[in-house]
Amino acid sequence: MFKRKTQEVRKGILMLLKEKPLTYTQIQNKLSTNYDSVKNNCEELQLYELVAINIIDRHPENGKPSFDVHLTNRGLEIAKKLKKKE
Repeated sequence: MFKRKTQEVRKGILMLLKEKPLTYTQIQNKLSTNYDSVKNNCEELQLYELVAINIIDRHPENGKPSFDVHLTNRGLEIAKKLKKKE
């Protein structure tokens, strides 16, 4: 089984969030990685103040608790720089 580098997962998260805020599950599905990887990487990115994580008691789509992740201004700046390097 192929394991992606942490940097690739984090870069993927930043690039996805550049478009719109997403839940852990939505990020998991779009990156084809596991939930724990997404959760741990988002929490790490939050420590660096690149993303903010909001707890939603009842998500409007499924009524279950979830985590909404969005870029901070600093995270948006980083995401824009990452795009230019490609």
